[in-house]
Amino acid sequence: MLQLPKNEYRISITSGCNMKCVYCHNEGNKVINQLSKDDIESLIQNSYDLGLEQVRLTGGEPLIHKEIFDICQMLAEKYHLKVGINTNIIEIDKLMYMIEKGWIYRVVVGLDYYDAPISKQSPVGISSKQALENTLRVKNSGVNVTISTVFNGDYDNLYKLVKWAYDNKIRIKILEEVKNEVAESTGKDYLEMKEKILSDFNLKPKYDEQFKEWHGMDGDFTAVTFFHSHCRIRECDVCKKMHLRVTSCGTLKQCIQSEENDIDFRKGNIRDNIIKALSQPVNFNVQPARYVDTSLI
Repeated sequence: MLQLPKNEYRISITSGCNMKCVYCHNEGNKVINQLSKDDIESLIQNSYDLGLEQVRLTGGEPLIHKEIFDICQMLAEKYHLKVGINTNIIEIDKLMYMIEKGWIYRVVVGLDYYDAPISKQSPVGISSKQALENTLRVKNSGVNVTISTVFNGDYDNLYKLVKWAYDNKIRIKILEEVKNEVAESTGKDYLEMKEKILSDFNLKPKYDEQFKEWHGMDGDFTAVTFFHSHCRIRECDVCKKMHLRVTSCGTLKQCIQSEENDIDFRKGNIRDNIIKALSQPVNFNVQPARYVDTSLI
């Protein structure tokens, strides 16, 4: 029986953002757009028997969506789904309001620098200090929070960021930046960084065979997750297990680098479109597209 990967939708509710990160893929969006509350509800209504249990809201920046409160309330209270948000945590007051309402169960914070005027690789945004303070507010609320950071080769900065997260018992996910290339293996600099983090923090390595991820464990606490680029080495079969992405243009998208198998769920029968997207082959065999130039957004 067909089932959603991880029993989850990853929905980019808007391609707009209040930052302009240089590496952003914007979930495969090609134009600035957003999904309405009604769009999202129609998708959810046609997905219940596909194992749907949770929804991850992404962007762009989901907290700038004008219907963000209505969307999260609907998902949590009407459909009893677990709602997670990927955010740059600039709009902290909106986020805390929804956490207090019980609509949010998980927050993933994008953060690249431990101590910098801007918290990510972007010309605009909030300071690292403010982003860390906001992250602690979420952690202290009792909601599951993870920091997601893209490794840019600066180990000293990464060490400080990992140490802060480790000291505050917050998991940090270190991503390998996807580049416009196909390679035979994960980048050497990324692999060397992984081994150094494990050694410097005396973490026990644990391998996840299903998703081909390494974790750094301190007892039962997952301190660090190392997420290499599956696209770089063409592990399409692994990537498909993780998400069925929905872009802010209404596209069901298995691969952010390819448009070959895209389906607009709002055109025609929504249920049939979902089934078709889940039934497609996994090996797209395409050259990686360049990331969206977020300076244009």
